[in-house]
Parts: sequence; structure tokens; C-alpha cells
Amino acid sequence: MKSQLHKRLPLEFVEGVLEAFNEHQLGEEKACELLGIKRARLYRLRQRWLECVVGNKPFVLYGRQDSRFHRLPEEEENWLHQELEYIRRKAQVYRGRFNFAVLAEEGARRFGHRFHRATIRSFALRHHFYQGRPEEKKKVFVRFETPGPEFLFQHDCSMHRWIPGVGGYQYLILTKDDYSRLFVAAQLFIKETAYGHLQAIRSALERYGRPQAYYVDQHKIFRFVEHRSIHVHYHLGQDEAESQFKRALRMLNIGLIYTAPSSPEAKGKVEKAFDYLQRRVPYLCERYKVRDLKEAQKILDEVCHYYNTEREHLETGEIPQRRWDEGIKAGKSLIKPIPPEVSLELIFSLHYPRTVKKDGTFSFQGRLFKLKHLAGERVTVAIIPYQRLYVLKNNQKVAEFPL
Repeated sequence: MKSQLHKRLPLEFVEGVLEAFNEHQLGEEKACELLGIKRARLYRLRQRWLECVVGNKPFVLYGRQDSRFHRLPEEEENWLHQELEYIRRKAQVYRGRFNFAVLAEEGARRFGHRFHRATIRSFALRHHFYQGRPEEKKKVFVRFETPGPEFLFQHDCSMHRWIPGVGGYQYLILTKDDYSRLFVAAQLFIKETAYGHLQAIRSALERYGRPQAYYVDQHKIFRFVEHRSIHVHYHLGQDEAESQFKRALRMLNIGLIYTAPSSPEAKGKVEKAFDYLQRRVPYLCERYKVRDLKEAQKILDEVCHYYNTEREHLETGEIPQRRWDEGIKAGKSLIKPIPPEVSLELIFSLHYPRTVKKDGTFSFQGRLFKLKHLAGERVTVAIIPYQRLYVLKNNQKVAEFPL
């Protein structure tokens, strides 16, 4: 492969050839041979040379110095120097781990126009912050496509060092619409619990409505797996009991689909979303010295908002929110409204069966509660942790107690 023209030949020589060609002293074939270029390039060069002669401007072969696409304003360059220097010398967990896509998104938010990550990478290379690495080969998976918004929500949890400054691991519960790739729920928690998953479902449904089904893995929070007790002689097989997650979806007439065992690629869309967030949220938490869950949630919300409303998805080529809206406008939506008589607070509490004793009392977590009018009856206790306890009979509230 030939080197670039400005590196192979002096400017004066190129100008001489172009002048001779323009004066018909050189033929087209000979001019191309002397410059080592194709016919189309010769005519483009002559056009540029003539414009410079007529406009009394200097003719240059390599004009990148004056291009706004390669020369950033001083304020932007100073910001990039500061960010790259921080990654190279001051960061703790992310020292030396450059993520140019994150910096491009941060720059877009700060300066109000888009940056390409290749621009940031070139800047880092040019100023010796970064040395290039061999490109990794991309893995290719064939993903299924759903027919419209709200057809299927992919749901999962990721244990990761989301807040590097506090140490240990935190948990991100994420729900993603399969059709549009829209993040419909994203919440950080200190621990992964069934109640945390219920709260994530509730936030998604209150904002976007009921989907046709949820798509989850084989985690015990989603699916009751085989259980043996060492205290009581009984044996329950898979799905012979119901998880809190499955029970809440059943009460709302939402389907639940499980991936095949040991096949993480089946949830490729939500796993790819976790990869996207893991490359951004922890770095930003460390960069801005975030040390508590509330502040980290704000950063997560900002990253999700950018993903949903500004970033084109690589597979669909569309912005997720726009794809969602256009799918609804085109009549592809499969949203099911939530009936007004349904109490989401009761459905998304934790349900446990209890039998009221003959003396009209029942116990829960070491406390005794009185319910004399239901003595001897089988009831359901619905818990909102650290707040309230409801007693349900045939899914209807019959009593409540503070916790």
C-alpha cells in the first residue's frame, strides 16, 4: 500500500505536475504516473489547486490542521487533558483503563454536541496518554426479534463493584424492553432480594404498563427449584411451589419465560446492557467520588437517560425511545393497561401463608398479632419491609398492622 501523497512527494513537485497538466503540457496518463494516483484523484487535486490559485490561497496537500473535525476548541482540549490525566495517574480502580465511549458521552453532555469515541482515542494517542491495543474479534450471536413494544421484557440482576469507593459489591436490577432495547427499570441495591426485584417490576409497570411476558434466567428468586428441608420431612420438586416473583406476575396476568439452563447467551440483550453500564457507572462513581447508593443511583439514571434518548443502538440503528414511540405509533404496541381496582402495593409486597390460631392470633417474625374474627382460618400475610403488614383473605385486605 502506498504512503500518502504528501509523505511521498514534495509540494512543489505536485504543484508543477498539476500546472503542467492544466496547461496541456502533460497528458492525463503521464500525470497520474508521476503522482502515483488514480484519474479521479488527479482531477480532484487539480480542482483544489485551481481554487487556491484563483483565491490567492496557499495550496496544501494535507489540510487536517485547519479541520474542525480534528482540532478541538481549547476548552474541550483542556477538559480532555484533565480527564485522561486522571485515568492515567489518579484513578484507583480504573487507573489506565481507558473507555473512550464513556468520555465521548460525558463530553456530549458537557459541551452540547456529539463526540465520536475515535476522536477521543486519536487525541489520547496523539498526546501519549494511551497506546493502541490489538482489536478483539467480536462474537456473533443470532438474536430473536419480538414484534413490538411491551411484548417481552428481559429482566436480570448484575453483581458488580458499581460504587468502587465503598468497596464490596452492589447489585443492579435491570429490565429492558426486547423490541426497542429501552431500559424500562434500573435500580441499585446493597443486596439482591426478592423484594428488590418486585420493586423494579412495579416501577417499570407504573411507568410503561404491563408487558405480555418477562424473560428471566433460572435464578432461585425467579423460579422455585428443588428443595429439601433438614428440619421437616418433605421434598418439593421444581415449580411445585411459587416464587414471590412468579406469584406477582401471575396476579397481573403476565407470562414468565425461563431461559434454558446454562445458556447465558440466551439473554444476550440484557447481558450486553450490563456490559454497557459496567463500563460507565463505576468509572463515573469513582471519578466524582460517589460513596453512597443515592448518589450512585443519580449517575445510573443519567447514563440510562442518555442511552434511552440519545444513543443509537448498534443493532437496530435507532434510538431506543424513538423506536419505542414509533412502534406504538405504528400499532405494534402490545401494552395491557393495569385495571384501576388492582392494588400494586399489595401485589408487590412479600406474601407468606399463615393459619390463625383458635385463640384468634398468629405470629410472624417473633411478633404476635390478633385477628379474632378469622380464628382457625388460612390467611396470607403481605409484608412491606419495615413499614406495614397486611392480612389478605382471598386476595382481599382484611386487616393491617404497622411494623
